[in-house]
Amino acid sequence: MARPWLVGGLLASLLLTGRSARAESPEQAAAPWYVPDHAALQFAGSIGMLAAGPGWAFLDEQLELEVLVGWAPKAVVGADFVTLTLKGQWHPFHLTHREWSFRPFTVGAAFSYTFGDDYYLTLPDRYVSGYYWFKTALRPALLLGGSAGRSVPSLGLRHLEGYYELVATDYRIVQFLQNPSTVKTGLFTLALGARVRF
Repeated sequence: MARPWLVGGLLASLLLTGRSARAESPEQAAAPWYVPDHAALQFAGSIGMLAAGPGWAFLDEQLELEVLVGWAPKAVVGADFVTLTLKGQWHPFHLTHREWSFRPFTVGAAFSYTFGDDYYLTLPDRYVSGYYWFKTALRPALLLGGSAGRSVPSLGLRHLEGYYELVATDYRIVQFLQNPSTVKTGLFTLALGARVRF
């Protein structure tokens, strides 16, 4: 499938543009608001096996917004699919110890759209109205997590951090509330990732 490579190329171009625009010295003008100040790479978490994309931090990095493109191969999940996710996070506080910085508590929300004919926003005609309450193409989710990282000046990185997230999609939350035994694998899925701050 050629789509993941095309999407990957577009993401790489955007991230390289962001990195070169942020590479200015502090004395020079700040980069425009639309230039990303970090990039994220994520494994799992209900947005594909691998997802990557640019991000923007606000309010002294307490609020973050990321746009991630995810992909899952057919050999792993049974169907080859691509997702586009908008993720917002709030980091209420951070701790430092020597050169390390920790954000032990993160909350957030995500909206993920899955591309393809097998996924829909409106119920297809083959189903009776009201048969399904959820939209298979759109997955809202709640996030809980944390991160740890440090500056890596030898690589020219302002900050490199690893993070984890517990992700609960709308479908899993409703199923769990209606009947906890129906969610055999649990309410949350685990996501692991890395962020590079330019």
